[in-house]
Amino acid sequence: MTEPRQWTWHSLGEPEGKGFADTIRRYDRLPTRAQSRVPEIVWNLSRNSSSLFSRFRTDATSIAARWRIDGEVLALSHMPATAVSGLDLYGEADDGKIHWVGVGHPTTIGVNNAVIAEEIDGMNRNYTVYFPLFNNLEDVQVGVPLGASFEIVPPDPLTPVVYYGTSIIHGASASRPGMALPAQLGRRLGRNVIGLGFSGNGKMEVEIAEHLSEIQAAIYIIDCLPNMDHDLVRERTVPFVQALRAVQPETPILLVEDRTFTNAWAIPAKQELHRRKRLEYRTAFDSLVKSGDPNLHYLENTGLLGDDDEATVDSSHPTDLGFSRMAGVLEPVIRKLIEA
Repeated sequence: MTEPRQWTWHSLGEPEGKGFADTIRRYDRLPTRAQSRVPEIVWNLSRNSSSLFSRFRTDATSIAARWRIDGEVLALSHMPATAVSGLDLYGEADDGKIHWVGVGHPTTIGVNNAVIAEEIDGMNRNYTVYFPLFNNLEDVQVGVPLGASFEIVPPDPLTPVVYYGTSIIHGASASRPGMALPAQLGRRLGRNVIGLGFSGNGKMEVEIAEHLSEIQAAIYIIDCLPNMDHDLVRERTVPFVQALRAVQPETPILLVEDRTFTNAWAIPAKQELHRRKRLEYRTAFDSLVKSGDPNLHYLENTGLLGDDDEATVDSSHPTDLGFSRMAGVLEPVIRKLIEA
């Protein structure tokens, strides 16, 4: 990063979108005590800063960042470095809506420096910076020109949405962090979405349910079918919901069916895979409702990715278009349940 001006650097403190305060590192997503209770791969993935963000207010005409990441690769085969390792900046316009401003392009594992936006109008406004989706964020600071104002925005007081799931909730395959599903839903709903997606490993372990139950949520969303076969769905759905209900007896829970593979129309084996998993999921849902759970809800897969099969990179993981479509389907459902 070139420095044509003097910068004043500011630490962002504790991020938002985080469900637990007692973490080893500031940008971890599960508490320290989870390390001995969840599968090792889940623990390692929980160190990724996916879905975490910070908000600040400034009248700066330029905004820079320096951040340090730890990981093995800067980018993935199906995701650019901007999403895996970069920062994503949004700002609040005069109409109160949140709009994209710029992205911090990473260049290396380790310390990165970037000017995210220049020639800004200098209006004093709130900004949101979203953090890397698939690497561990060690530290981040925001720089503004010498003399510009800067203050951390107080945390959102509204009860958060908790969204547990797979690589899709983790952020694959967004082009940048602000396009991941939890980030898009958060902007649409006007409240924090705690994204607990674990790539390839959203498998409804009871221990995860017990940790989720510690978070006071407006709603819990469970979206794990892409990582599970029908036997695992049959084995784990009911115990998972029961463990969550043991601590949170009244909070709405929404079970979301898996997105449909966008090439399933031509591949019978994928159609059968969907059919069997969804049958087990629905059966588990029906049994839980019959046992007396009036605030358990179910969302079928219909329309999550649209109807033109154009919204993924590999038939499974959504592009930005796919995530926007998913957010458009989920938003009214979630809003209705949390405002009931």
